[in-house]
Amino acid sequence: MDGGIKVPYLSGFFKFLYSFGNWLAKIMFLHILWLVCTLLGLGIFGLVPATLATVYIIHKWFVEGFDIPIMRPYWNFYRTNFLKANGFGLIWVTIGLFLYADYYISKQFIQSFYFHSFLIILMVLFTISLFHFHTAFIRYDLKFFHYFKQSLLIGLARPIESIAMVITLLPIYYLYNIFPIFIVFMGSSLTLYPIVWFSYRACILVEEKRERIHKESTSLL
Repeated sequence: MDGGIKVPYLSGFFKFLYSFGNWLAKIMFLHILWLVCTLLGLGIFGLVPATLATVYIIHKWFVEGFDIPIMRPYWNFYRTNFLKANGFGLIWVTIGLFLYADYYISKQFIQSFYFHSFLIILMVLFTISLFHFHTAFIRYDLKFFHYFKQSLLIGLARPIESIAMVITLLPIYYLYNIFPIFIVFMGSSLTLYPIVWFSYRACILVEEKRERIHKESTSLL
């Protein structure tokens, strides 16, 4: 699975079938790598590094094309970013648990509309930042805590892509409910694929706008 086989004589419907089968096989292989590397990290310590490594490969598909090696780049990313990924994971889990606890307390005891609404806004911002965090981590070379800020800014700058992520995940959720076997064979990679695509698109559009503004400001000097 470390490369693609080009078949120039295929065309039309058969070419589509071949391309789809090739894509499906790589999605399944990527999920297997995610499972193996998650288990290598004893589950709890392997989950985030394996997930980020999966995102790394999917992002490379969008940047470099689909016919790229998978196993070696996946393992190298997983190994070199293992500690940093767990650090990020710990922060995200801590913030998520804190927000959930506050939301539960607000709902059960405080029962203040304004405070409850404030917490919901924070949870939405948390989700937006989380959706774009993995791509920001892979795409940019930033200081540790700057990734949280960058991912939130990308999500706020491109709300359409953030909404599209949620819309795309709904049919995948129903697919898993109807055919749970898909979770077993491609759950991680199939779920991450549209998230990474829309996050990648958001990054590209933000970068293009930033470059355009920079050129305009430079031309005025």
